[in-house]
Amino acid sequence: MYPYKHQIIIHHIFTSPEHHYFTREKFCVGNAPTIEHTSIELYEGKGLEGDRFEFSKYPITLFSLEVAQDVCKTLGVELDVKLFRRNIIVSGIHLNSLIGKRFMLGDVECEGLAHCSPCTWMNAVFKKGAFEAMRGRGGLRIKVLKGGVLSSSTTDILTAELIDENPLIPIKRAKIPTVL
Repeated sequence: MYPYKHQIIIHHIFTSPEHHYFTREKFCVGNAPTIEHTSIELYEGKGLEGDRFEFSKYPITLFSLEVAQDVCKTLGVELDVKLFRRNIIVSGIHLNSLIGKRFMLGDVECEGLAHCSPCTWMNAVFKKGAFEAMRGRGGLRIKVLKGGVLSSSTTDILTAELIDENPLIPIKRAKIPTVL
């Protein structure tokens, strides 16, 4: 079912129990904690336990370390991946290529639902221009089809087709319909 193996690194796994931006005045950044985990159990149909999006339509977001590094380099700011407020920071794969596809992330079966569009809050968190630098590269919203444990380590993503695009390439269309 998944004949292609792509070795990646899971660098960080984050949860946050509260929203940092929603319900706040424009560009008023909250102080909700971001908690790092070395491993976490994922369950079918749910997000990361204790995370603000645990029961949402888009429960988990993967984000590319390569994109985070590029955004920070472009803006001339120090890299702090926690500020992006994404759940799982990976390197080694073009995340937008997984939109609308099922894949194995380690032992966890997932489905790529949609691109995670950046919001203008990124300009408040980093620096003016962050929103534009992230456009089309904001991450991948996924859902868990078959649960398992995910750990910060080198692991494989197994896919039905070869993914060989550069992780820095933005999504080609602004909106991609989600998979039913």
